[in-house]
Amino acid sequence: MDTRLHPRAVRMPGRSCRSTCVRTPLAALTAAWTLNASIAHAGGTPPGTNITNQASITYTVGGAQLVQNSNPSTIIVEELINLNLVWQDASNVIVGPGDTGRLLTFLLTNTGNGNESFGLTTDSNVSGDDFNPTFSDLYLDANGNGVYDAGVDAQYAAGINDPVLGADSSTAIFVLHDIPAGLVDADIGNCDLTAASNTGTGAPGSSIPGAGDGGANAVIGNSGGSATNTGGYVVTTVVVTMLKSATVLDPFGGSDAVPGAVLTYTITVDVTGSGTAQGVVITDPFPVNTTYVASSLTLNSGALTDAVDADAGDVNATTAGSITIALGNLTDASPLQTITFNVTID
Repeated sequence: MDTRLHPRAVRMPGRSCRSTCVRTPLAALTAAWTLNASIAHAGGTPPGTNITNQASITYTVGGAQLVQNSNPSTIIVEELINLNLVWQDASNVIVGPGDTGRLLTFLLTNTGNGNESFGLTTDSNVSGDDFNPTFSDLYLDANGNGVYDAGVDAQYAAGINDPVLGADSSTAIFVLHDIPAGLVDADIGNCDLTAASNTGTGAPGSSIPGAGDGGANAVIGNSGGSATNTGGYVVTTVVVTMLKSATVLDPFGGSDAVPGAVLTYTITVDVTGSGTAQGVVITDPFPVNTTYVASSLTLNSGALTDAVDADAGDVNATTAGSITIALGNLTDASPLQTITFNVTID
C-alpha cells in the first residue's frame, strides 16, 4: 500500500480524509525518518537478518503538534555467494627436472555474507606453457599457518572435506606436483585451481530460492560463484663444472715426477644455468706419498692462510689431510673460480 501523504493534504487523526482533509501551508510540515540500523559486518549483513524501518511525520494543525507513524517495512537479507582465489607464490616456483612433491599455494576467501562450502578441482594441462606438471595431491591448511606441513595438513577429498568458510574467512590450499624429467632451463609449467560454491554457480544476480543460510534465498555475486587462478613452475638448471690439472717442477728445473719434485694442482669451478649453486665447498685430499707445501693455497690468485680464519680456505682443519675452500653461492654471473696449492713428492 502506498503510504505517502500528499504534500498539501493532511489527514486528521480518526477522520476520513474524504470529508476532513485540512489544507495547510507546505512550510508547516516537517518530516522525521527513523531507521532501525543493523550492525555492520565486513562480509555484509548476515543472511536471514531483518532490516526494518518505519517513517514518522510530525505536523501542526491549529496550534496542536501531531505525530503519525507509517506501517513498518521489513526486508529479509539474502545470502550473497561470492569468493576470491589468489595464487600466493611471489613468482613461478623454481624446480628442477625430475623433482617430486613441489607445491603451489593458493588462498581461497569467502567474500560473501554467509557460510559457504567450496568444491575444488585442478587442471595441470594448461595450454600455452612448456610442460604439464604431474598432479600429485591437493591439501587443505589444517592448522591455518599458511604453510604446507606434511603429515599435518588434510588431504582433500571432493565432497568429503570441502572447505567451509564463514564470511570474510580464508584458507590456504596446496597443490602438489611432480616435475617431469628431460626439461630444459627456463621451461614453464602451469596449473589451474578452481573453487566453486556448492550452493550454486551462475550468472551474477541469479537467485536460488531458500538455499541460503537460515532458509533465506541465495543470490550469485559478481564472481559467478566460482573462481579460477593459475600458478606456475619454472625449471632452473644449475651446472657446476670442476676441472683439475697438475704441473711438475723437479729439483733440476725440469718436469720429471721424481722424489722432491713439486706438484702444483689447479682446480677451476664454473657455474652455468639460470639457478644458483648454494654453499659451494671444494675439498681436495692430498695424494698419498706427497707432503703439502705450507702456505701454498690460493684462490683466484690471492693467497689464503692454512688456518681456519676469515678467509675462504683452510688446510687439515675442516677435513684432515685435505685443503678446503668455501666458495659460497655461485651463479652463471660469477667469475671462474681458480684454486691452486702445492705438494712435494716424498
